[in-house]
Amino acid sequence: VLGIALVDFNHLVGPRIEYSRGEIFDDEEVAKILPFLALPDGAHMSTEDYSYFHLVQPGPSPTTIFGISCNQQIAASSLLVKGPDVTRSTVQKAVVVLASKPVFGPIREKLRVVTTALFEQRDFTDASILDDFGSSLEVSLRGHNIPRVGTSLRELVHTFRQRTLVLVKALMLQKRIMFYGYPVERLCTYQYSLVSLLPGLLQTLDDSGSPPLASRAPTLSKPSSLRTSDRKSMMAFMGLPLDIFGKDAFFQPYLPLQQLDMIKQTPSWLCGCTNSIVTHQKEIDLLVNTETGVFEFRDPKLERSAGLTAADRKWMDDIVTDVNEGWSEEGARFKGSDDYLRTKFEEYIAAALATVKYRDFVAKGEGGGMLIGWITGGDPNSMDDFNPLWISEFKTTNAYDVWERTTDSLLFDIVEPRHPCNEKPSV
Repeated sequence: VLGIALVDFNHLVGPRIEYSRGEIFDDEEVAKILPFLALPDGAHMSTEDYSYFHLVQPGPSPTTIFGISCNQQIAASSLLVKGPDVTRSTVQKAVVVLASKPVFGPIREKLRVVTTALFEQRDFTDASILDDFGSSLEVSLRGHNIPRVGTSLRELVHTFRQRTLVLVKALMLQKRIMFYGYPVERLCTYQYSLVSLLPGLLQTLDDSGSPPLASRAPTLSKPSSLRTSDRKSMMAFMGLPLDIFGKDAFFQPYLPLQQLDMIKQTPSWLCGCTNSIVTHQKEIDLLVNTETGVFEFRDPKLERSAGLTAADRKWMDDIVTDVNEGWSEEGARFKGSDDYLRTKFEEYIAAALATVKYRDFVAKGEGGGMLIGWITGGDPNSMDDFNPLWISEFKTTNAYDVWERTTDSLLFDIVEPRHPCNEKPSV
C-alpha cells in the first residue's frame, strides 16, 4: 500500500484531496490528477460506486500504481459537523487506496467498510478512522497473491456472448478500445476481466500506466530450456504473457477528461469512460457500450480483422452455453466458471500462436523448395479457422515483435497448431 486519501467534491473548485497519508502524494502530478480519477464524472448518480485507475509512480524507475476508490454521498442536513465549504444539499467524497499491485479484491471489501463507517460518523473533521485503516491495511494484505479480482469472466461472457472473442482478438491487435457506461465499477471490471483472458497479462501490468513505460520487453529473451510440468516455464516458452501494454501503449480503466490527450497521442490503448465527450473522439477504433452491449466499429477494417470465423463461432457457442447453463449456480461447477473460461481462452491463444509459428515454418520450407510434410496434428486450414486477416494484422503489432523475438520457432512441437473447435462446423 503506497497511500490512502480522502477526496472531496467542492462545488467551487471541483474534486480535491482533503486528507492523505503516504509520500506518493508529495508528487505534484499524482496530487493533481488523483481527484478526477477518484471521483468520476457522474458519480453523483449513485449512492455508492467504485473507480479503478492507474497512475505512474514518479522517480528514476517509473512504474504503474494501481488505484481504487469508493465514493458515497450524504445529505448535508444530516451532518453533525458542517464545514464552511458545505454549500449544497449533498456532500460527496471518495476514499482512495493506491497500491503497487492490483490487489483490488481484498482492498475493495475493506474500503467499503471504512468508507461506510466514515460516512456514518457524519463528521468528516475526524479522520482517525482513515489513520487506523492506513496502518492496518498493509498487514492484512500480506499473503494475498495477485488476485483474480476486479474480474468476473462469467459476467463478461454472459453480457457479450460470442463477441467476447472479438474483444480478445482486438486487444491482441493492440487497437484503441474504449468502454463506455455506468456504473463505473462495472465499466472497470469488464476491462480487467477482458485483460485476464490473455494468459498472465493481469499479473504483468507494470508498464500499463503510461505509453512511455516499456521496461519489461528488454528483459525478455528466448528460453533455453522447457519443463512442461512447470507452468512458468511453459508460459515463457509460449512467449506469454504478450506485451500488450508495453511500448506506445497504455491501459486506463477509468479515463477522465483531464487525460484526453493521452488517447490522442497513443496508437494503442484500452480505456473506460463515463463522459460522452470522450466517446466522440476520432481516435477510437472500437467503442463498447457496457450498458447496451453494443459494439461500434469506428475502424471498419478492425471489424473484419477481429471478425469471427465459422470455427470461432462454433467454439464460442459452446462456451456461452456452458456459462449460461451454470449461471444460476454459485461456484459449484467448473464448467462455465471463471477458471474454466481462463483455461479455454488460454488454449485458444496458445493454439493461435502455435499456428503463426507453424505457418512461418511451412512457408520457409516452401520458399526453400523443400516439401515439408504436415506435422502430426498440424492442420493446413488452421490459419483459415483463426481468420488469416487477424493473424496478418497481429504480425504488424509491437506485441508480435516482442513475442517473435522471445519465442522458439518450433513452438508447434509442444502446442498443437490447430483451432480448438472440436468438430468442423457445417456451413
